[in-house]
Amino acid sequence: MIPESRPGSVTVRPFLLKPQRMNGLSERLLVSHYVNNYGGALRRLNAIRARLAKLDWNSAPTFEINGLKREELIATGSVILHEIYFESLGGQGDNPPTGHEEPTPELARALERDFGSVATWRAEFVAMAKALAGGSGWAILSWSERMGRLVNHWAADHAHSVPGAVPILAIDMYEHAYHIDFGAKAAAYVDQVMANLNWDRIGARYRLAIGEAVEDKLFRPYGAPVQDEATISAEELKAALEADERHRPLLLDVCLPVDLPRRTDMLAGASMHAPSALPRWVENLPRERPIAVYCICGFQVSGKAVTELRQRGYNARAVVGGITAWHAIGGATVPMDISTYEDLPAKG
Repeated sequence: MIPESRPGSVTVRPFLLKPQRMNGLSERLLVSHYVNNYGGALRRLNAIRARLAKLDWNSAPTFEINGLKREELIATGSVILHEIYFESLGGQGDNPPTGHEEPTPELARALERDFGSVATWRAEFVAMAKALAGGSGWAILSWSERMGRLVNHWAADHAHSVPGAVPILAIDMYEHAYHIDFGAKAAAYVDQVMANLNWDRIGARYRLAIGEAVEDKLFRPYGAPVQDEATISAEELKAALEADERHRPLLLDVCLPVDLPRRTDMLAGASMHAPSALPRWVENLPRERPIAVYCICGFQVSGKAVTELRQRGYNARAVVGGITAWHAIGGATVPMDISTYEDLPAKG
């Protein structure tokens, strides 16, 4: 797991799905949801926790305590449920979800045990989600130690749950989760989400809930560096950029030519480069400065660049989650500048 950037703060989790490679869920929808709704909840939670840290508990009025603690609960629930939602979606690596995958064998056996069959569980879960259409809330599959079984339940206001239960799958049924692609057709959105589930990660969450070990790589962005010293969180980068100039990292924006149309902005002071041209621009980099490398979502594009830079002796780190995670924490950007980009694709 990614460490917190400062005491009391909660750091952003990166996309594990590739938003441009999904079945029937658009990149525009997924990125807007991640940046504006998940990121908004995260920023709100950290702001609330900062207020609470300064509160004089002996003299604060009860309405202020009640209001802040209620909002903290709602924001915390929103952050965690959004993370479970996004982690439950997407294919493997560069491959989109097949739409035909079934639960992992261990999870399938648990669903059969607790619901009679996978088909029965699916029918109940989907119906529960669709019943929230026109309203607001979450459809959740959780493991309840007390009940000794998996349970389907809905949650409103990001704050309702089965006490002590561990969510392993969540579908966001608030309008922001689907209106860009589906308008008011919430039921069609539910069907499309079910065709984009990543059962390996959902199965891993179930194993974690019942106390088993799982592979950490299932919860790392595809192609990102596995060594902690080769990565930097968006929050750590923000703090580093606010430091004095001697310790401020050099910013490299690496982007595939095919992905340039997906981009509109970049971090101030960054230079944009084609990853394939690295041998042509690498020698111009200062060896005495730390280097932060980012791409769109922090997958293999920045991961490969950082690996090669570190092999050449540079103190390079990949930004976890890329510029998308930077957007989610509210990081400032400037319009994209491709004046340093090599081998621009021909127009027409």
